[in-house]
Amino acid sequence: MLSRLVSALLLCAAASPLPAQEAMDPLLEQRRIDALTARTSALGGFQPQGGVPDPGPAQAAEGPCFQVNRLTVEGATLLTRTELDALTAPFAPKCMQGADIQGAMRAIDAAYANKGYITTKTYIPPQNLGSGTLTLKVVEGHVEGIYLIDGNGQIEGARARRLLGTAFPLQKGRLFNLRDFEQGLDQMNRLTSVDATLRLQPGQMTGGSDILVQRMQEDRFRGALRFDTLGSRMNGRNRLALDLGLDDLLGMNDTWVLNLSSTRNTNALSLYGSVPWRYWTFEIEFGHSEYLTPLSPLSELFGSTRSAVITARYMLARGQYSTTEASFALNQRHSQRFINDSRLTPQRLASLDLGVSHIRLGQSARNSVDATVSFGLDALGADRDPAGLGRDDPRAQYVLISGGWQRQAGLRDMGTLVTDLRLQLSHQALYGSEQLALGSYATVRGYDEPVAAGDRGAYLRTDLYLSPDFWTQIVPEQIRAEVTTRMQPLLFLDVGFAHDVASSRTTRAAGIGVGVSWQFDRVTASGLVGLPLIDSRNRVHSDDPVMQIRFDVKTW
Repeated sequence: MLSRLVSALLLCAAASPLPAQEAMDPLLEQRRIDALTARTSALGGFQPQGGVPDPGPAQAAEGPCFQVNRLTVEGATLLTRTELDALTAPFAPKCMQGADIQGAMRAIDAAYANKGYITTKTYIPPQNLGSGTLTLKVVEGHVEGIYLIDGNGQIEGARARRLLGTAFPLQKGRLFNLRDFEQGLDQMNRLTSVDATLRLQPGQMTGGSDILVQRMQEDRFRGALRFDTLGSRMNGRNRLALDLGLDDLLGMNDTWVLNLSSTRNTNALSLYGSVPWRYWTFEIEFGHSEYLTPLSPLSELFGSTRSAVITARYMLARGQYSTTEASFALNQRHSQRFINDSRLTPQRLASLDLGVSHIRLGQSARNSVDATVSFGLDALGADRDPAGLGRDDPRAQYVLISGGWQRQAGLRDMGTLVTDLRLQLSHQALYGSEQLALGSYATVRGYDEPVAAGDRGAYLRTDLYLSPDFWTQIVPEQIRAEVTTRMQPLLFLDVGFAHDVASSRTTRAAGIGVGVSWQFDRVTASGLVGLPLIDSRNRVHSDDPVMQIRFDVKTW
């Protein structure tokens, strides 16, 4: 009788979404870690793109001049009349020397180069300047041929057409735009196993260029073992994982990753695939996870989740120092939970995400911003919200706004400061899988399980990666060089809050600590010691420090 009463009480408690329940799903935290890694790597790895080529020394302003009353430009199909007039206005009408004529041509070439058309050149055709009219001719550079080579020579046939056609948004005869080729190289270099570069050489036709794409590849199929202590205290902190990666399964610059992970009471399996199509990138991800959590000496909670995500990304704009990308994603999630043998109401959720992200390199800092609007759907098998839901009832049909900002910049001679701000806003009560959870390796560090969750909130992660000049003085000189190349210490401070609409409660979290990473051949190790600054009762209070470690071994 007592066990039935306890189970009944637990059933009532579990009917509402609890932050701890969602923290049990191992895939949720892994996706937060993956998203953090992707943001940081994308910003840190972005390099300035090709700009205006150096035109060489300018001609000296000397020699005879010719009276030019009118300056015309032929062959410029990619510049508007307004743009051309603005470019030529400083040079005519006036008496033009050779240096002035060269300046006008360089201004036109620079205008093309700023748009990415770096092979377009301006010339002076034969003419009689005695008429008072100067005519300049623009030869817009085009692609004459595209050739793919690797370590064994030229790649031809269907394989070359697939690899080039899925990466580069251009074809023979099309005007050469450097941004198109940068996009293609990025699509090829998405693959861990690929190092792609390109070279230009003059073609046979006027204005034509042959493009040589060198695509070197190794470790197409790879595997890695990982051990970490990033799991929750309730479900088991020690986690073992296996990652299997395969590139070019379809021969289309595609990449696939299979991940299996397990703790004492959790198992997770996920499959990720990515296929490019020029300025588009299509991604799919399938996941299955399960967990078993003791609730009392008499009962335990078992849960399983199946999820699927289909994402399409489109590169809206590329510049020398920036990129802007739009994303569209469909998400489906089906969760089941049991207390002992009693089945709780399953949750079926589906959502549509519309997002945009922007990366920009400045003179002193790198910045990225992103924003996403998510709509809970009543399609794809999702639950429908019944009429008359109360304010504290979670919604399957909702509107959620999320986004963030990351900045990477030097902090004098101390090192590199990385700040990562994440925001979430919803005025509706959400299921736990859609809430913002705080108190983990990917959010607010210093905790071994989530301590805050809500429908809206924010958190700020601050990492200071110490410069070798700042910390290596404590290392013996005989091993200083070796340690500097392999070891990276950091200091961190994280703060955040989450507001739960259903309970009208705001919970805070904060943590401070130190960390270090070490890389040696095929082994990468990292660890941190974090001290929580706010306890589970929302009080400013330091608790026992939390140590988290991670070892990655590239097995093949």
